[in-house]
Amino acid sequence: MTAERRGTDGTRAIVSGATMLSVAMLLANIGNYALNIFLGRVLTPAEFSDANLMVTLMLTATAIALGLEMVTARYTSVAEATGNPGAADRVARSLRWWTTGAGVAAAVALIAPAQAWSDLFQTESAWPFVILGLGLPFYLQQAIGRGVMQGRLRFGMLASTFVIEMLTRLGVAVGLVAAGWGVNGATIGLSVSFVVTWLSVTLLARSSGTSPAPAIPMREVGRYGAFVSVLLLAQMVANNSDVLISKAALTPADAGVYAAVALVGRAVFYLSWSVATVVFPVVARRHAGGDESTGLLRASIVVISGMGLLCAAGALWLGGPVLGVVIGEAYAGLSVPLAAYAVATTLFAVANLVASVALSKGTLRPSVFVLAGAVLQLLLLLIWNDDIAQLILTQIVAMATLVAAMGVDAAVRRPRPARTDEGGAI
Repeated sequence: MTAERRGTDGTRAIVSGATMLSVAMLLANIGNYALNIFLGRVLTPAEFSDANLMVTLMLTATAIALGLEMVTARYTSVAEATGNPGAADRVARSLRWWTTGAGVAAAVALIAPAQAWSDLFQTESAWPFVILGLGLPFYLQQAIGRGVMQGRLRFGMLASTFVIEMLTRLGVAVGLVAAGWGVNGATIGLSVSFVVTWLSVTLLARSSGTSPAPAIPMREVGRYGAFVSVLLLAQMVANNSDVLISKAALTPADAGVYAAVALVGRAVFYLSWSVATVVFPVVARRHAGGDESTGLLRASIVVISGMGLLCAAGALWLGGPVLGVVIGEAYAGLSVPLAAYAVATTLFAVANLVASVALSKGTLRPSVFVLAGAVLQLLLLLIWNDDIAQLILTQIVAMATLVAAMGVDAAVRRPRPARTDEGGAI
């Protein structure tokens, strides 16, 4: 296959794949928001706080699962590009064995001291920790299958798994909570969605064959996993530090309003991640084949920027009134904060895209920049946190600084064409 044909296939894959994943993740976000609204209306404040704690623990597991998915996707992409799909199957099998042990360990760490966790977080019951722990091994396992689908550019199948996960979670949780199961019912919905997602991924992400292949050293895979963890740590710090600080620095009422702004504003990041999910394996394949991918990166930056600015404009126009209808009149005047938060999130999404593309080539440097930007944001938030406007403005400053620094670094490090004495390119 020629480089031109590969470029055409890559462009087609990124457009169709990003569209399918964007729609799937939009539906998944809508379903998850609908579940949160339902729980907020049906449960008491104390019960809703317990349910939200289970969601927070799930998001921690999501970060680990995303790391496993990225590692699997990269090695699957490289193996497919070099005509060695058997190597990808061997890496996936090895990661499944490792993930089984890690999942069981995580489950034991949550289940065995469940009563101690309950006492620490002042929950009504220890059972939600047990229920969530039972589902964790399945959630980590499904990440390997999703990575295989991502690496093999099976974006339609990958998109369907997100919809299946959301529909299962929404249906089971709403049904059980409505039946009077409370927080336990909501948590069962989470764990059942883990199991169903694992089953669907297992059926869809089947091996490409049993052709013999040389083994990829797991030490190399582990080293790459450490690279990925840098970006994931940056995401965890940047996506969660503002909400935690708002709870400590603002009044309870203002912290609640800010939580609503952050909950909606983060949808921009998760929606934009669909583009990064598609670009990641396409660039890894091109890099393995010795082809250039700068054009894909630039196009993806434009797409993410456009998506973010469109969301910001929509938030400015309709965000407050929609929140006022869905949640309550106290949230009807949040259009400007929502739009500003969307701008900050868009800047962060662009930086994450650049870092993930670099990771697909095995390069760590941009991820270190993103982590530095997340730490900068944290430090600024600790200094300036008097009100909601200041919290959001601080994030815009930190993320704009991050994007500017990454742009300057890329420009300085970009190789320049050699020139003859007459000034013409060789």
